[in-house]
Amino acid sequence: MTTRCVVLPKGINVGGHNRVPMAELRPKLADAGYADPVTILQSGNIIVTADQPDNATGPAAVAAAVAASVQQLLADEFDVHVACVARTAAEVEAILERNPLRHLADDGSRYLVNFLATEASASLDPHLVSELTEADHAPDVLHVEGSEAYVWAPEGIKALRLTYAHLERHFGVPVTARNWNTLERIAAKL
Repeated sequence: MTTRCVVLPKGINVGGHNRVPMAELRPKLADAGYADPVTILQSGNIIVTADQPDNATGPAAVAAAVAASVQQLLADEFDVHVACVARTAAEVEAILERNPLRHLADDGSRYLVNFLATEASASLDPHLVSELTEADHAPDVLHVEGSEAYVWAPEGIKALRLTYAHLERHFGVPVTARNWNTLERIAAKL
């Protein structure tokens, strides 16, 4: 059985750091056994088709295994050591359909989805979630659902207080963010 996965490395090709040439990454992904590798933008959004590992039980486990494998590939092949978070194609499509802040977010460049590492976020302390969601973050708006934290930043990303780094410290799990426009571009390639 195969699963189409979206892998979201944290912080590659940003400000000249953690350089990974996408044209070199795609053949390395194919050599690693992934079918139909696609990269979107230089920030390293990756789509691959993966065989389900024997020990994987369900889509979240497959995505976590793919994230770990791509993270190791980036370290081995490019000497880039960053966290990777992954979701299945179906999970990404569900995120876009769910769109819990659609009534507020009218600019996709200011609407972020923060992806929490699924293996860790499955056991998030509900108290930590409610503590964060009940706090006043005005003008930013936060909605946490499952393994995603949706953030509407009406004053723009540079003014954002609810950064992925803030969420990472609060929850104690790896987090990476993509804006809504980027997610729509990713979904168009699934």
